[in-house]
Amino acid sequence: MYEKEKVDVRVKYTREWTFEALSKLLEYSEYSDIKITEIINKAGISRATFYRNFGSKDDIIKIKVKNMIADFHQDMLIYYKKNEPIDEIVLIQAFFEKVYQEEKVIDSVIKSNLEYLMVDSILQIIIFFKDTFYSFVKANKRIGEFTMEMAASSAWILLSRWHKAGRIETTSELSRIYLSAFETIYRALFEERPQHG
Repeated sequence: MYEKEKVDVRVKYTREWTFEALSKLLEYSEYSDIKITEIINKAGISRATFYRNFGSKDDIIKIKVKNMIADFHQDMLIYYKKNEPIDEIVLIQAFFEKVYQEEKVIDSVIKSNLEYLMVDSILQIIIFFKDTFYSFVKANKRIGEFTMEMAASSAWILLSRWHKAGRIETTSELSRIYLSAFETIYRALFEERPQHG
């Protein structure tokens, strides 16, 4: 799982300024058209400083997503240390709430076409918490792997669509939509159906 990277305060601020610069540029330019020179000029950093912190412009968003997920993971570990988990609704709603708070990060992920970062991150969360909530994984490892990947992809599709549509629903409503969709799919696939004769 993601761990919070320990970085020097200067590095932290440099990364934040660089992300803010990229985020501002994305307001009026396509990600593919944005040059590193534009980013460093907007961030007020040197090219050497940029390359000490990032290997490419994709890394600006990758690091931001990684830190967002690491923060969420830490919050959940603290929460579950104090509270006995009953079901996954708290985890799902907390994640949707984190996404709601990180609008700029999500917007950057979508505009940069780096959506796989979010799918991978959601999958890592599901994998980490699978023993707590997802007994189907123990029953059949292969089906469990596919199911977790489908759950991660579905969560991101729902979140990105919600984000693009203006985030009208609350995170509670979104959590219920997500769980309801999975229940509907489960019933459609696995509950007994009439035999055709």
